[in-house]
Amino acid sequence: MSAPTPFEIADVRPASRGVALSRASVVDAVDRIARVAPASAAFVSGSDSITYGELVVAVHNRGAALARAHAGDRTGRAPLAVVSDGSVDSVISMIGVLASGHPLFAVDGDLPLVARNALVAAAGAVPAASVMFEDTPVPSATDDGVWWESPAWDRGMTEGGSPTALDSWRPALVVIGPGTSGRVTVTQEELMLAATDLGMRVGLAPGTGYDMSRPASTIAGFVSLVAGLVTGSTVGAMHDGTGGGTLLR
Repeated sequence: MSAPTPFEIADVRPASRGVALSRASVVDAVDRIARVAPASAAFVSGSDSITYGELVVAVHNRGAALARAHAGDRTGRAPLAVVSDGSVDSVISMIGVLASGHPLFAVDGDLPLVARNALVAAAGAVPAASVMFEDTPVPSATDDGVWWESPAWDRGMTEGGSPTALDSWRPALVVIGPGTSGRVTVTQEELMLAATDLGMRVGLAPGTGYDMSRPASTIAGFVSLVAGLVTGSTVGAMHDGTGGGTLLR
């Protein structure tokens, strides 16, 4: 009997009530939250934070920029490696990779550079291109009527692309696990099923404070992050502890 993968260790037991949500992509699910509650806090890290409205615009813009930057790569749809350090910017980059159509490979920011490079090579990933953005105001719910009709929203939506029926089968995440290749691939559907199931079991809901206690560079941590975002919760960066996420009501 083969050893369980990190994904299996996460104890994924999809619940029937979450099936409809699980068929959407992560980016699509966060889009829906942003349309309903754009001013709600999505992620908090120390004194830095970002709302759902700001997050969606930033994710679509970064995803579109990454898609353009890696369009000429011989690697095609190779996983893009992003350093996960618990910052707001790293969350934008990780979800932005999913918006670009590439699988994500998250690397622990606490690891030394040589270890990061070794893991990226083992995963068959390429470092995500550094993308700079102009410091322009992010549209809010009170700017020019409906905020998602703004030029910034439209640019992100059209360049980043919208989810399709095939997105559920698209690889979303690559992790280093047991096996001859050392790689475990998680699809959009598997990721959303795990996140939806976790959210239901923990009781996540819009406006709920959810404190992560595993880094997003791990499969359990990334599922935890996604679970918070697709349910409209306010996700807090990882603090000391090794258990699952903690509700902060």
